[in-house]
Amino acid sequence: MKLHWSSRSPYVRKVMVVAHETGLDKKIATVRSAASRTRINPDIVKDSPVGRIPVMVLDEGIVLTGSFAICDFLDSLHDNRKMIPADGPSRWRELELHGVADGTLDLLLSWRGEKMKPKAQRSEALCESCAARVQNCLRWLDQRAREFDSQDYRIGQITTGIVLDYLDFRFAEINWRAECSILCEWHQVFAARPSSKATEIVDDELS
Repeated sequence: MKLHWSSRSPYVRKVMVVAHETGLDKKIATVRSAASRTRINPDIVKDSPVGRIPVMVLDEGIVLTGSFAICDFLDSLHDNRKMIPADGPSRWRELELHGVADGTLDLLLSWRGEKMKPKAQRSEALCESCAARVQNCLRWLDQRAREFDSQDYRIGQITTGIVLDYLDFRFAEINWRAECSILCEWHQVFAARPSSKATEIVDDELS
């Protein structure tokens, strides 16, 4: 299995955390692939026309685009506790959490993309909208985190932890710990997991 990989992408990190949690990380060949909103990477496009990461090329030639699809595939390769419940209320409850956490990542990426534009081209309305929605999501996740200790560690909690680390990485000005005390306490547990330590964000890329 070949994975288009970046040390800075939260979506790639989601895949790698799941890979470590399921014991499949050694079976994945990672290929460093820089993806940009403004430049097309021909190596990524050669495998997936979407041109974004993560992209995984399976041994039989099938190409999976997007972190959830890749995590779902990895989940099919092991017989231990699944990162994505197969069916029933637990599945929908997990997808509810994942949807909000993953949506928060989408908002943060859109916000960062807009902030990086020259001021004359930047939409302050979009930045303000993203900021407000991120705060709403963080409040929702903080309330949901009350249940984390009594639930299995799965893709929803994984994505939530990645959101918090990405905030520290790209949005240091947001003091999320001050308003999200439950998430703050839980984040220490997330950060201590071997899968989190093995996939920590490293800003070592040129683009």
